[in-house]
Amino acid sequence: MNEIITSAMRPATPYRRHALDGHAASITRGDRFWLLALVALSLVARLFRIDHQTLWLDEVLTLQRVHLDLSGLVADSFSNRHMPTYFLLLRLLSWFFGSGDAWVRVPSALFGAMSVGMVYIIASRLGSRSAGIVAGLLMALSPLQVQYGQEARSYTLVTLLITTALWGLMRLAQDPLRAALDMGRVDADRTGWVAYVLGTIAALDVLGDAVPWLMASNLSLWLIWRSLAPSSGMRATFGRHWRWSSAVIIACTVPFYAAVFAFSDGHMLQKFDWIPPLSWQHLWVVVGSVYLMRMLAVIKFDLMHTAVPLLGTLVALAGCAGMFRMHKRLEGRVLLLSMLMLPLLILSVSLFKSMLLPRYVLWSAAPFFVLAGLGADLLPRRMLFMATALLCLLGAVNLGPVYRMETKPRWDMAAATLTANVRPGDTVFTADPNALTMLSTLKPKGELPLDATAMVTSQLDEAVARWRQGSRVWAVNGRSALGQREDLMDFKNRIGALGTPVVEIPQGKEITILMFPAPDEDEAN
Repeated sequence: MNEIITSAMRPATPYRRHALDGHAASITRGDRFWLLALVALSLVARLFRIDHQTLWLDEVLTLQRVHLDLSGLVADSFSNRHMPTYFLLLRLLSWFFGSGDAWVRVPSALFGAMSVGMVYIIASRLGSRSAGIVAGLLMALSPLQVQYGQEARSYTLVTLLITTALWGLMRLAQDPLRAALDMGRVDADRTGWVAYVLGTIAALDVLGDAVPWLMASNLSLWLIWRSLAPSSGMRATFGRHWRWSSAVIIACTVPFYAAVFAFSDGHMLQKFDWIPPLSWQHLWVVVGSVYLMRMLAVIKFDLMHTAVPLLGTLVALAGCAGMFRMHKRLEGRVLLLSMLMLPLLILSVSLFKSMLLPRYVLWSAAPFFVLAGLGADLLPRRMLFMATALLCLLGAVNLGPVYRMETKPRWDMAAATLTANVRPGDTVFTADPNALTMLSTLKPKGELPLDATAMVTSQLDEAVARWRQGSRVWAVNGRSALGQREDLMDFKNRIGALGTPVVEIPQGKEITILMFPAPDEDEAN
């Protein structure tokens, strides 16, 4: 264990193997302590109140998918532009974590915590242990990282895999001569190449958000190749390694993307119409939540109240200092490419077709936090110690609202209310076409699905027709996913043909249930 951590975090020395003297062993024990401490802290932050927020649409779809048979899971994943690998992994892990609703979030917490460990390792390797601690704390206590560490989606797994590939790429950038040695040589950096290739393949085979990483990493490999002397023969050997790694990556990923393309009938971008159009406010929400320690309101596409407004400014300053410190170093340019390629590419696409969402650029926070840790490392030792302690305190306070505030609509409350009050023959009208999925999945355990008791429809004319035939109507105003929620007064005006509601029940901040008695009941009253 000691040798592994030492090799992971210490810059490579060309043409000779590391010797572990007493001093190196003591450093390794310290590194191991901080690595485990940061992973433990991040895991606690992600497991604490992991079931506080109700499942939202994306998570409900995850839960439904992992309970399909194998062929159904694969087909449903590809038809919804997803790789099946993450959902197959969840299905396997369900044997260990159980079958309750909250279990689907636990793997995300584990992947997120391991990503923190990788960020610490990378920053420590490029700078010092202090740089690793600061970078790890930022990753561990980032509200957005914690939010997605408590969500049953694949974003934290992709982040872990890309940080693993980034660690391998950093090894190659730090010592291009070892990276260019023939693989048969005992001092060749096989570990760096293997980590890069396997991490990249796994990330690409989990989520398409990793495609910009492939572009950034190949530009980085070109920079490394270019740094080698043309006359030494090293360029040729490095180029051969590069070509082989690219061939393996392409062979292991292209079939998955071909399947996604085939199942989507070639209409990929047209299926992203639900993403809000690009705007300055839109851009600020992404930057603030991904990089500047702000909390995201998932379905509103807005930033929540922050407990420590100054923290984002301090992180931004540290990140800028890290960029300045590293911009002349080869590994620094690789780190900058890793951070900038993803948001810039998605931003460029968004000029024509809006694609910019915080979760789509989530993994780019890892190299940014590494840069912030390297920037903080420029402080004098005594000041750095106090700054790190302050960061830990402010980060914990800033994280508080994640565990208190409602960021996802309370469809569980709506399901419980409707299940308890709807009678046979009633009609449930929902403004959101996905509401039936939410109400059926989040119904109280042991109860029949709502559509087994009542008619559930998102067609207003159908609800009005049944109301005129003597059916009570329960109208639900709320949204299940990202999008513009219809104002309650506008909703009431739109369904004015049903008359005046006799019951109005708020369900959290995002959902309201209105009950309209049947015409004969209304006249009798």
